[in-house]
Amino acid sequence: MDFNQAVQKVLDTDELFQTENVEIRGTIYKAFNKVPADLKELLKYGKKVREWEEFIVYEKEKISYLDFCNRVSKLSYFLQKEVGIKKGDKVAIAMRNYPEYLVILMAVASIGGIVVFVNAWWTTEEMEYGFDDSTARVCFADKERLATIKPFAKKKSIKLYSIRCLDDTEIEKYDDILKNFERIDLVDVDLKPDDDFAIMYTSGSTGRPKGVVLTHRGAITATFSWLMAERVGGLLADPEKRARRRASSILLLSPMFHVNGSHPNFFFSIARGSKIVLMYKWDPEKAIDIIRDEIITRITAVPTVVADLVQEAKEQKVSLDTLEFLGAGGAKRPAAQVGAEKRALPLADIASGYGMTETNALGLGISGDEYVEKPELAGRLYPPLQEIKIVDDNDVQLPNGQLGEICLKSPANMRCYFNKKKETDDVLKDGWMHTGDLGILDNEGLVTIVDRKKNIIIRGGENISCLEVEGALQKFSGVIESVVFSVPEKRFGEEVGACINMAAGAKDKDEEISSFLRDKLAHFKIPVHYWWVNRSLPRGATDKFDRIKIKELCLNNAWDVEDG
Repeated sequence: MDFNQAVQKVLDTDELFQTENVEIRGTIYKAFNKVPADLKELLKYGKKVREWEEFIVYEKEKISYLDFCNRVSKLSYFLQKEVGIKKGDKVAIAMRNYPEYLVILMAVASIGGIVVFVNAWWTTEEMEYGFDDSTARVCFADKERLATIKPFAKKKSIKLYSIRCLDDTEIEKYDDILKNFERIDLVDVDLKPDDDFAIMYTSGSTGRPKGVVLTHRGAITATFSWLMAERVGGLLADPEKRARRRASSILLLSPMFHVNGSHPNFFFSIARGSKIVLMYKWDPEKAIDIIRDEIITRITAVPTVVADLVQEAKEQKVSLDTLEFLGAGGAKRPAAQVGAEKRALPLADIASGYGMTETNALGLGISGDEYVEKPELAGRLYPPLQEIKIVDDNDVQLPNGQLGEICLKSPANMRCYFNKKKETDDVLKDGWMHTGDLGILDNEGLVTIVDRKKNIIIRGGENISCLEVEGALQKFSGVIESVVFSVPEKRFGEEVGACINMAAGAKDKDEEISSFLRDKLAHFKIPVHYWWVNRSLPRGATDKFDRIKIKELCLNNAWDVEDG
C-alpha cells in the first residue's frame, strides 16, 4: 500500500474524516463535516477519546481531563459574568508554559473571546506595541511578564490577572478566581466555525510583528488533518512497529505563543486523547528523565531543541525507546541531522513539518524511511483538504519541476492580518496563501524548499524581521545606515548579522550597541555579528540596499581595507 492508497482507505473507512465543499468568506473550500465545529466542541470530543486519565503533567502537578474541563468552565463563567468578556473581545495571555495557559486559552475560546498570544520574550516596548495593535485590555500574566507589562498597563487601562505570583498583592490572582466558583457547565455561546479565536503574532518583512487572525475552523482543520495523517501512517507502518505502540503521551517543548506549541502539540493532544507534559524551561537532561518517567511517545519541536535532545541521549547512552515520533518544525532541520537522529533513536519515526502561523501550522510533512533517504525534502501535503500550487512572479501556476513561490489553500488559512488589509491582500488571494517561500513540486507531490522570498531570519524557529532590527539600530547615536541579514549558524540555523555605516569612523562597538538594544528588542533579535564600515552601503537600481551584495561582502570579509 502506498501513501495515496492509504489516504483513500482512511477516507473510505473512517467517517470522522468525511468532507464537503463549503463557502468561506466568498471562496469554496473542501472542509471536514464530521469533526468538532469549534474549540468548545473539541473539548467535548476530547472526553470521548481519552487514552489517559491524566491529561496535563507539570513537575509534580497532575491534572485529569475532567478537572481540566471543570477549570475551563469556572474561568469561562468568571470571564463572562465578572469581567464582561463578550464574543469578539480580546484576552491576552503572557506567560511561560504553565498549566494555567491551557485553561485560559480554552476558556476564552469557549465563550467566543479572541486569545491574543503574547510573545513572552518581548521587551516592554514590544509588549506595548502588541497591546496597542491587538486592543487587548485584559491579560493573564506570570511574574516575569507582569514586570514587563506594568510600566504601561495603568495608562492603557489593561486589567491584569496574575499567574503563580504570590508576592503581588495588588493584582487579582488566578487561583483565587477558581476558588470563588463551584463547578458549572460551559457558558452557552453561539459559536460559528468561522468565528475568530486568536490573534497570534509573527514577524515578517514589513518591520513590526503582524497579528495573524485565526478561526475555530482553521485550528480544527489543522488538528484533524494531523490526526488523519497519523491514521494513514498507521496503515503504512510495519506490523512490528504497530505492535509496539503505546498510549499517546506528548512532551510540549515549544512556547504556547508559537503555533507549533498551541496546535500540533496542545490541540492535537485533545483530539488524540493524549497526555501532555509541560516543562518549566528547556533542559535536555531533565527532558530525558521526563521521557522515561512519563513514557513520552511524541515530540514536535524546533530543530534546535530536537538536536539538543538527541545529543543528550547520545551522551547518556540512552535510546529513548518509548519515543515513536520525533518531529521538527518552525525552521528547516539541517539535512545532516536527519540520519544522525535516526541512528541515535532507531525506534522513533524522524519527521519534519512545514507550516506557517498563517496556516494554523498546517502544510507539508514527511517522516520515516522516506525522510531519512531524502532529508532535503520538505514533504507532501497533509491530507485530505489542502491544495498546493507553485507560481511565478506574475502568479501564474508553473508545471511540476519548476522553481516558484509555494501557495497553499485550505480552510486552515488565516482570515487576515489584524487591521492590515493591504498586507492581507498581498498574500491571501482567492483563498490561496502565498507563503513567500520558493520551492519545487515533483510529480509525486513532494516539495523541496529552496529559499525564501521574505526578508526574514529564522533563528531556532523564531522569525526575525530584518527591518525591525534595522529600525532599532538606527536609534543608536552615530549610525548612518544599517543592513541586517542572516548568518549561518550550526545550532540555531541562522543568527542575526548587521552591517553598520557609522559616523566619524566609529567602529568596534559590538558590546555597546548590543547593550543599547537590550531594552528595545527581544534577546534573540539582537545581532550576534557586526561589520563596521565607513562608507555608504551598496544600493541597487531602485535605490534600495543591495542586501545580497552586502551580506556577501561581510561574510567573505571582502570590504576594502580603507572601509574598516
